[in-house]
Amino acid sequence: MRCITLSSLLELSGWPKPGNVHRTKDFDSTRFEHFLAGIASIQPNFRDLCQRIYENSNIKRKNYNYVKLGQFFKEAAREMITWQKGGNVLLGHILIFGPLAAAAAICLKMEKMSIDEFKINLIKIIDDSTVDDTIDLYEAIKICNPGGLGKIEKYDIYDEDSLINIKKDKINLKKIFEISKDYDSISFEYSQGFSIILEVGLPYYFKKFNSTKDINTTTVDTFLKILSEYPDTLIIRKSSLSDALSVSREASEILKYGGISSEIGFKLNEKLDLKLHKQKGIMNPGTTADLLAGVILCALLFGLRF
Repeated sequence: MRCITLSSLLELSGWPKPGNVHRTKDFDSTRFEHFLAGIASIQPNFRDLCQRIYENSNIKRKNYNYVKLGQFFKEAAREMITWQKGGNVLLGHILIFGPLAAAAAICLKMEKMSIDEFKINLIKIIDDSTVDDTIDLYEAIKICNPGGLGKIEKYDIYDEDSLINIKKDKINLKKIFEISKDYDSISFEYSQGFSIILEVGLPYYFKKFNSTKDINTTTVDTFLKILSEYPDTLIIRKSSLSDALSVSREASEILKYGGISSEIGFKLNEKLDLKLHKQKGIMNPGTTADLLAGVILCALLFGLRF
């Protein structure tokens, strides 16, 4: 629970993560404090999820459908919206942290704490999800009413027949995220075993912290690392692919000069932050921030302290 809380707080307070709300930058209707309220509001939901999974996990269980991620998504989304008036501030954290926290709880119960066991449990949680999880996911998204979702041909969130078709076609979380993986990085993570977080972001986070011993520099530079290699899908949907690629190139340029720990890198990063904020949220790399939060959670779970 401490790792979950701290990872959200560290992601939010990373300064200056270009284009995001952070400790010195707000959006017109969404402030830094709205994120703080959202983070505080969902911690009891994470505790309930982890405790329920821990109590119900045992070596004899071959199916992880008891995890009920969808139920958690819906309940956490409702509390997040109820406790602040800045809109959808943390749906990405909820979606990414849910399976990571569930996998950690199972590892703790089984007393198998390796990264390999963690990955096995994580993948199995998603594979064994149910149709009810997908239906609850849709309810959670409707509660949050996030911007920049885009549309899909089948099972679209705005299509009244989607839930009927999801039930008929037995679409669990793995299947629904497979459909949207090409235009949403969170969906890509669900479909690919959280490969960006575990194979790209996490090793970089540990390496950067070991060299700098500075948690804020580590957080911002890891954000830039992910952004440089994976054009932000929220920018793609709200603006365009060309804009997202341009932002990725600028992130890569900052890293080329040593990230924000170098004078040139810091100035370039500040310049990018100002440029993106002028677009009033349209150029916000929000999905990258969500992926970063998952990286920080895994780093803390596997022992990073500062």
